Amino acid sequence: MLLKKYENSQAFRTGVPSKQRPQFAMADCDDEALARDYFDEMNHRKREEIHLALEELASEGIVSIAWPRFKQGIEVRKVYLNYEAVDKAYRLAGVTPKGDQLAALRDTLQPLQAHPWEWVRCWWAETDEALAARKTARLDIDDRPGYQELVQVLEALPAVEDSVPKRLFSQSVLGDSKALEQRVEKRLLPLLKRSLAEEYDSDDEYLQAVGLLKHPQMVLLAGPIALQLAQGGQVSADVPGGLGVSGQTVKDICGLVIDAPLLVTVENLTSYHELVQQAQKAGKRAVIIYTGGFPNREIQRLLRRIGERITDQIDAPGKIECYHWGDMDAGGIAIFEFLQSRFFPALQPMLMDVRAYLRHVGKGIAFSGEYGEKLRRLQREPRYKRWSPLIEEMLACGKWLEQEAIPVVEAGEYM
Repeated sequence: MLLKKYENSQAFRTGVPSKQRPQFAMADCDDEALARDYFDEMNHRKREEIHLALEELASEGIVSIAWPRFKQGIEVRKVYLNYEAVDKAYRLAGVTPKGDQLAALRDTLQPLQAHPWEWVRCWWAETDEALAARKTARLDIDDRPGYQELVQVLEALPAVEDSVPKRLFSQSVLGDSKALEQRVEKRLLPLLKRSLAEEYDSDDEYLQAVGLLKHPQMVLLAGPIALQLAQGGQVSADVPGGLGVSGQTVKDICGLVIDAPLLVTVENLTSYHELVQQAQKAGKRAVIIYTGGFPNREIQRLLRRIGERITDQIDAPGKIECYHWGDMDAGGIAIFEFLQSRFFPALQPMLMDVRAYLRHVGKGIAFSGEYGEKLRRLQREPRYKRWSPLIEEMLACGKWLEQEAIPVVEAGEYM
């Protein structure tokens, strides 16, 4: 208890003893078990044993005991930790000094100083400064092995060119397929949430942003688009129900042939399948791509190739109209802006406006005040200016709307 008080003191942080030593009053003791035993009127032997233990510590110079006047040996008033005996107190308690733990953690995190990702270097610099000032920086200093694994993961992530199932990554980097999920994610995810530029809706999307997938995923697309492959031949998505291709196939694309006036990206899987079915039944020529929420790296690779193709000078820019259909919520809005800023500058929202919202708000999902604040933060950002009318309605109604709540037949007006 006295060592904890010392570790929380200004004297510990500065390394300079203060006039007021770490102490506790027996009558106001933070240790409930100690206080209960000391003031147990049914068993005075407990108090005598505590006195003997304190007097032994005092004889070794570790603590000083203050007794009330005329109650020497009867009732302790206060116990003080002597600064000059702090190291001895740690040894006697069998506890690693906090200063040593902080120094060891600094050594553990040191490799991140030269990390290729700026946000990792920034986190390291901030954390190292706090540890150097003998502050914990909100880290669990008792779990140095956990941070050693975090460093291993952070050092390995830049080499992940494409997405990789996180259990395969964990086996490769940590020698245990479940170590990432069981031990490292609890430290990695908070770091991603405070550091990445985009704000995602789920833990899986944060991990996906650095190339870690829960499971291998196929890239789903449909419509009159042919993928020309470097290894020869081409793959057409103009088949009933569309096509699913692997990340390796996407990586092998060397050219694209698009024979449609319309491209639609779709956030959710059910709506994707419904839209593909409707377009094919109606004979509409549209390229439809499933983003899976925020698109993973393989989907981004495909979208980048398509975006380059659409804006290529030889293809008459603007010939292919581009739309995105997603949830009317903070995540759906952020996904649209991500797609527009990264791949399709002329991207337009589909069924993500005030009219569509008001038609179906009765099927909306009520949100909390905290979520409302999240929407207001979006509204204050210049890049979300176009969404202000929709956000105003969402705040007024207190509901967000899932994409699946809108009948796919309404997409017909865009096709």
